Amino acid sequence: MERVLVSRQPIYRRDMTVFGYELLFRDSDKDHASFSDGSQATAQVIVNALMDIGLNEIVERHWAFINFERTFLMGDYCESLPTDRVVLEILESVTPDTEVIKRLEELRGKGYRIAIDDFVCEEDYHSLLQLADFVRVDVSGNDWPAIERKLSFLAKHQAKVIAGKVETPEQVEQCKAAGFTYFQGYFFCRPHNVTVKQLPANRLPALHLLSLLNKPDILINELEAAISQDVSLSYKLLRYINSAMCGLNRQVESIRHAAILVGFEKIRIWASLMVLSGFQTNQEIVTTGIVRARMCELVAIELDRPKPERYFLAGLLSVLDAILDRPMGQIVSLLPLSPEFDSALLHQQGEIGEVLRCVLTYERRQWAEAKTYVRLHPRTIDRTYVEAVVWSNSVVGVTTATSPSSSE
Repeated sequence: MERVLVSRQPIYRRDMTVFGYELLFRDSDKDHASFSDGSQATAQVIVNALMDIGLNEIVERHWAFINFERTFLMGDYCESLPTDRVVLEILESVTPDTEVIKRLEELRGKGYRIAIDDFVCEEDYHSLLQLADFVRVDVSGNDWPAIERKLSFLAKHQAKVIAGKVETPEQVEQCKAAGFTYFQGYFFCRPHNVTVKQLPANRLPALHLLSLLNKPDILINELEAAISQDVSLSYKLLRYINSAMCGLNRQVESIRHAAILVGFEKIRIWASLMVLSGFQTNQEIVTTGIVRARMCELVAIELDRPKPERYFLAGLLSVLDAILDRPMGQIVSLLPLSPEFDSALLHQQGEIGEVLRCVLTYERRQWAEAKTYVRLHPRTIDRTYVEAVVWSNSVVGVTTATSPSSSE
């Protein structure tokens, strides 16, 4: 399975405590990256940071600085990011024309913080300073008279100045004496790669979801169905809620509930990011999750349990340890789930847990044991499995194994 990789480089205060981290695209363990599409690189960083690894795991409670080139900035992708966690860093390649300034004013109005990377002290770029909270000035290779002229000009504005590419002890002392507020560079710390195994995702469900969201008369049932068909989409939606909506004092009980909490507009942005960044898929494990989820739901219906969609979600998420190759306890800690889901996924306890235990036991062909967890006739359990397989085939078009049968 491919890895999820994001590189981070700390930004320090004058007392050498960490203020934030600049998040950088990486395609290997090397200390640099090569890419031809800046938008795709930014999308990959956002998807990896918010949906696969998690902002808390990468930057803890510090600020995350993410680079934006023009195309990505002018789209609505910025709004997928939490205003209280992320600084939008505008690359030096972005020309501050009227459209860019208007867009930045809009983002500032929504509460986003703006940083200017490697500020160019030219008249055309001065309008950016009216909107900037931070300005990075690279000190490596620059002559100090030029740096001091920049600092003198920047002192007239409210933006805090970051000393970038600080590489020697002498530069540290010069930067402190010159009045820089923050410091970043190889002298303090080289970029550090943060990696986890990548959660597979099929691009087709994301594309389907994206097209569905553009329907003017979309129904919540359609949205729920589109997301629920793919375990990766479901997982990433839950991770998105946990990362982008920090402080949300709500517990998610179903995909429908998650979709309502996030809202159509944010899910449209989220799906666009997933499509743009691109993923691989592990169809066999995902198919197992879909069949298991549907069987859990059908068993819950047979038992006349309320909210059977909660049982579907538990079954769907139960394959994440196999997909991510991580302990389920670690995965559950990253998701905004209620204690009932925690008990079900970790220990197969509680009403949801007993149904999940029945389904897992049935999968292992231990039919006599499976029927002990729920009050259903063995042939009823058989039927729920068969219906789950048929449903999986009709929904995602995958080939599954022949149904086991307790009557063999």
